[in-house]
Amino acid sequence: MSKKEAKKQAKQQEESKSKINFEELIMNNLSGFKMVQDNSGFHFTILNLNQKNVDVLTQTFGNYKYIESIDLSGNNITEIVQLSQLPYLIRLNVEGNNIKDLKSLANEEAFKSLKYLNAASNKLVELGPIKVPLIQLNLNDNKIEKMDTFDGNPKLRQLYLKRNKIAALTQFQNLPELKELKLSENKIKAIQGIELLTSIQILQLRKNLIEGFDETFPVLENIVHFDIRENKIDKFDEITKLQTLPNLKRLLYKGNPFESKSPNYLLDTINIMVRLEKINNIFVTKQLKEKAFSFAKDKYDREVEQKRLQEEEERAKEAALAAQQDQ
Repeated sequence: MSKKEAKKQAKQQEESKSKINFEELIMNNLSGFKMVQDNSGFHFTILNLNQKNVDVLTQTFGNYKYIESIDLSGNNITEIVQLSQLPYLIRLNVEGNNIKDLKSLANEEAFKSLKYLNAASNKLVELGPIKVPLIQLNLNDNKIEKMDTFDGNPKLRQLYLKRNKIAALTQFQNLPELKELKLSENKIKAIQGIELLTSIQILQLRKNLIEGFDETFPVLENIVHFDIRENKIDKFDEITKLQTLPNLKRLLYKGNPFESKSPNYLLDTINIMVRLEKINNIFVTKQLKEKAFSFAKDKYDREVEQKRLQEEEERAKEAALAAQQDQ
């Protein structure tokens, strides 16, 4: 194909996009016919426009106010503000588009019913204010680095930010209901600022740059799952600091440098955190606990015996020295 033909084809494709009949497109992809929330009658409530070559949203969407769920993943849209006044919209999937910001989420009058937003795999570089009543926000696979204006959200329960460029945890504040925070494959070096996440249950920090923790790890009573695999933790002593997590059930730390330096790290972990049910992919069975306790007892007995021998040796030296002085 010549350059001229390729250019002509690209132009035709662009023209076909701009000539999309949105009324027809929407009508052909509606489903979920049911009685709507305000009991005014039966309407279609689900719209699936996945991979429909949509590059711009028009005001036509405003004519379908009873829609509760929209899938626009795999298109080329750059903004979602045109959907912000749909009063019953609960779920919105815009994964895999060209969205560069989510400024419309900062408007308290927008997206009044939106609970679940998937904006993964877009072109976001900043996480700004979120004033809409979201429960779940998926921003995986973006390029988010700035969070200066993000000031939390009182309703948010699940926040997914895997594979971004976030370097610190200090901006994750004012999130009283947050239960899941997934930050794998970012650039986080220190765990500071999470002490205010009092409701957190699942914390994922896999493949970051964490070398250790503060002297006292924050007491997070609700956390049950903690993933710090493939970081830079060099000493097992850092793991012992996690004893401040009283209800931790699953701890994942495989792929850290301390493994090669502490061959008995699994047994030591079981002994210092007795409520753990799973370490990496290993279930903490009764037999494994017994092995760990036996290992700890043997270790203690060896230390006691070593101390006794050292004391005997010191007494013998003192006795010999005293004998020499008497002579």
